[in-house]
Order: sequence, then structure tokens, then C-alpha cells
Amino acid sequence: MAWSARIVVIVLMRSLLSGGAALAALRSARPRRRRALPCVAAALALLAPAAASAYDSLAVPCADDPLQCARGPLTFQRKVAIPLGLDFDTGWVPPGSPLQVSLGAAVYASTQVSLSGALEASWPEALALKAPGAPDGGAFSCDVGLDVSAQGHISISVLGQDFDWTGDIPYVPQVDFQVHAGEQFDAWGWEPGITLERSTALQRVASVSLGDLIGGSIPGIDGRFELDIAMDVAARYTTHRVAIETLDQATVSGGDITSEAGASSVDYLGGPSVELNVRPEGSVRYDGTLHLVPAFSVSLLGRSWSIPLADIPLAFPYTEHEWVFESERVHVPLPDLALDKQEIDFGAVEVGQANVELVRLSNAGEALLDAVVTTDDAESFELADAALGIDPETEVDFAIRFAPKASGEFAATVLVESNDPDRPVQRIAVRGIGVGEPEAPAGGGELAEEDGGCACRSAVGAPRGSAGGRAWAAAGLSLAALAGGLRRRRRAA
Repeated sequence: MAWSARIVVIVLMRSLLSGGAALAALRSARPRRRRALPCVAAALALLAPAAASAYDSLAVPCADDPLQCARGPLTFQRKVAIPLGLDFDTGWVPPGSPLQVSLGAAVYASTQVSLSGALEASWPEALALKAPGAPDGGAFSCDVGLDVSAQGHISISVLGQDFDWTGDIPYVPQVDFQVHAGEQFDAWGWEPGITLERSTALQRVASVSLGDLIGGSIPGIDGRFELDIAMDVAARYTTHRVAIETLDQATVSGGDITSEAGASSVDYLGGPSVELNVRPEGSVRYDGTLHLVPAFSVSLLGRSWSIPLADIPLAFPYTEHEWVFESERVHVPLPDLALDKQEIDFGAVEVGQANVELVRLSNAGEALLDAVVTTDDAESFELADAALGIDPETEVDFAIRFAPKASGEFAATVLVESNDPDRPVQRIAVRGIGVGEPEAPAGGGELAEEDGGCACRSAVGAPRGSAGGRAWAAAGLSLAALAGGLRRRRRAA
């Protein structure tokens, strides 16, 4: 049986024994060429097991380096209604006036921050981590409003009679006074952060007639209370770090990412994948000034009193709140190569003949494995194929052929270099002994026909024309033909 056919038969038998046509298709040994990588990478997400839904983001191969980089998209959003700590009473103003007002205000802010970017893991220096932000992937908006209360105090004398009144002035706003500001930015909003600023013109929010309000206490009195409000608002969001943790909530070995160009890393000891929790942490700071402009006037028995319009500016106290998002879990599929042999002894092989051994390359990972196989003695130890692409959870039998050109001992190293993150280079020590010298062709240089015209020699210890001799003769076929057969199958697959 030809060696190319033998490889296919072996793989198919193992697949059938492992159970089911689907599993057989998954484990079929069909090495892929690099030109097929984009299609394979796109298909991997569809092959992801449904049971892996515990994570929030599945990393996919990076467009610029699909074999050694994976990127998991991330989106964060947090909205909070925050009292700004501006809850105050102006006291009675103006001091000593026959008409006075006391104003109270409570300022609040409804703030929303959205961020989007990705966690990027790359190797072979496993595993290097970055957190690129998405262009225009951030949004920051803030709605600031307030509740106002007012009291009035009247202490006047008319015709020798004193009149006094103190009470609440019903606040019925004529407008819904709120300040809105928003901005889009490139995530993540690193220092100095994203600042929103907004100032409003004076708006009349209350106009109350005092005749009906105070008439029961002071007959014949008339008057009005009016309140104008303006606000200067500044809000700033800043991301201080992107925290990256393992599943046991330990910070990764490379620490948090703390700047736009920052990087981190995580210790990787092998396996088909890695999962990490990612969480931006920052703060929101509020600054501003509230402007209260009250007007208060009364008239009684032909006399009038009023307080002049006066701006009462009230600065916001320093207010800063931590802004911590909920973590997102990123699942990063990785290739994971295992060899079933680290040493091969081909034994004694007659000069001019060959012995072939198979090495099983298994990709136990969840990502496409790309391998290149080389040897430091390609003349004596020939390789079936120099480049292999192995799908996740797939095994491939790889042929190494020892064909001595002279007698003596031969030893070499076969290197299997791949995109396996923790073992990018694996070695197979090969050795063999060439025995005897090639015989001159019979008939004055004419190739002797034997067994239907095969000019191949039998292996050591197998007589010419015997079944063993024919088998070794078949093994002695050029490895170029074997490799050509494998390549033809890949193209047809």
C-alpha cells in the first residue's frame, strides 16, 4: 500500500473508532495551507461549543496576524443618578431688609458613560496583553437638574401698625430646568479625560402672586415672588486603569493597563484557551456654579417695598465619584501542539533504500495550529511536507523518511515550529544507520526489471522478490511523490 494512502486509512480508522460521522469529520487529517487561514478563522467562531456561554466575549483571530493574535471585543455601559452634595439654604437675604427670602436647592446629576474596545492577546511571548480602545467608541453624557424651595419673610410698618409674615412660597416651575451635555470620544478616555461644559442663560422658573398667599394674614396686601436660575456645569470622566484579572480574581502578572499605549501580560502554562476578566475603572468629577436671582415685592395701603434683583452664586462643592464598570469575561482560544514522539530510531537501512516513520501531531487547542517542519539533514531525513495547518481538536500523521546515501551512522534534529503559545519550538531527535553500498544496475547500466518492472531494492534482511522485499520497495518510493499525493488531497478537500 502506498504511504500516502496508508496515512489516510489510518486517520479514517481512528476517526470511525472515536464515534460518529461528525467527530470523524472534525478529526480528519487534512492539513491546510496558509492561504486557507481566513476561511478557517471565520469558521472557528461557528464551531465554538454552545456550553461555552459563560464568557461575555469570544476572541477571534486578529486581521493583521491571525496565527499569533486574538482579539475579544468589549463594551461597557454604566448610568447612575448622583446627588452632587449641593443641598443648602441661603439663609435670609438680604440681611436687615423688610423683605427677605431664603432659598434652598438640591442639585443632582444623571450621568452615563459608555466605553468600547477590545482585549488583545498575542504570542509567542505568551501571553502579551493590550486593550485598544475603539475609535469613537466612548460616549459621555450628563443631565444636571435641581429642586428649589423658597421661603419669604415680611416685616413692614404702615400708619404705625406693624405687619409680619413668614412662610413657604409655593414653587411651581414653569420649565423643567435641566442642563444636558454629551460628547463622543475615542475610548477609553485616559488622562486628562473627557470634559463636558455647559452654561445656560437665566430662565424664570417661578412667578407667584402673594395676594392670595398672604392676604389672610395681612389684609389688602399684594405682591409677587419671582425666581430666575442659571447654571454653569462642568463634568469630567477619566479612565484610570483597565483591570485584568484571572478567574480567581487575581490581577494578572503584568498588572493593570494604565495608559493608551500600556500593555500587560498573563502567565500561560499551556492549554486550549485562557479566560480573563476585564474591567475599566475611572472617576467622574463635577464642577459648576448655580446662579439664583430672586425678586420679591409687596404693596400695602399705598406703600411699596421690594428687594433688588441680585445674583446669588453658589459654587458646587468638590464632588468626585469612583466609576467602576461590571467586568466582562473574554475567552481566548489558543493552539496547543503535542507530539507523540520526541525520538525516532530508524535502525539499519540499506544504502539506496528507505524507512518511513510517522509522527502524530495533535492540536488539543481551540484555535488553528500552524506548523513548519524542518531538519538539519534534509538529504538523509526527508520530510513529507514542510508546512501544516491543523484544525482544533485534530490529529495529523506526519511522515519522516530515512534514506541513507552512504553507509554509516546518521543523526539529525527535526524542528517543529508552530504558533503554540507556550511551546513554539519542539524537537524530534532522529537517527539511523546506513549499511552496504548501492549495487550497480544489472545489464551494463540498464535497470533490472523485477516484480512487474519495479527497480526498487528490498530492505536489509528481505530477499529479492519476497513479500517483505516488495513492501520495503514500496516504502522506498520518493518522498516527493508522497508529499505530492498529500498536497493533491488538500486541494481537493
